[in-house]
Amino acid sequence: MNTDWWLLILSVISIIILPWLFLRLEKTLVRVALIVVWMIIIIGITLLYLGFFSNHYMGPQMGFSTQGNPLSWILIIVGILSAAPFAFAAFKGKLKRPIRSMLLIGVALFILIGPAIYNSVAFAIYTQGGGDWKCGDDPDYGCEVDIPTKPDDWSMAQDVGLVFCNLLPAGIAIGIWQLARAAKSDVEADVSASKLSNEE
Repeated sequence: MNTDWWLLILSVISIIILPWLFLRLEKTLVRVALIVVWMIIIIGITLLYLGFFSNHYMGPQMGFSTQGNPLSWILIIVGILSAAPFAFAAFKGKLKRPIRSMLLIGVALFILIGPAIYNSVAFAIYTQGGGDWKCGDDPDYGCEVDIPTKPDDWSMAQDVGLVFCNLLPAGIAIGIWQLARAAKSDVEADVSASKLSNEE
């Protein structure tokens, strides 16, 4: 296993584990430092996915492969798992600053899984509709560049992918915020009930 794979594995583990740590910490400085490290790792693995650390042709758009990019599903699964600590803390009523936390996980997920969802959805819709790829017309690049055989279908598939890549991160972030609100309401209801029972 080469160095790139080890770095990828360590990055994946860090993205999943770090939220469990910084959501429990009381010291602001340490918590902020871990959040910064977490975001840097997320940005790094996303840049890797998009092909910024590669010197070969990636496809008709960044992070896309005409054969399907296996890293897409890895990023999507890792992104969902990284949101689990936020959801758990919100459910338990222990999520500090819910709105700020919602924005943090929303931005993180948009960066991490947004491009992967965009490419995966566009690829699935286009290929299931019978779309294929052909060599480009540019004489300098030839078959190094892939162009869709059905440009209109490809454009439509990209539009649907764009909707989903925004919708899923936003939906998860709003869901976590709603969990935090519900937990807060339950705590307030319990406190009110306790006060009433004490007065009686």
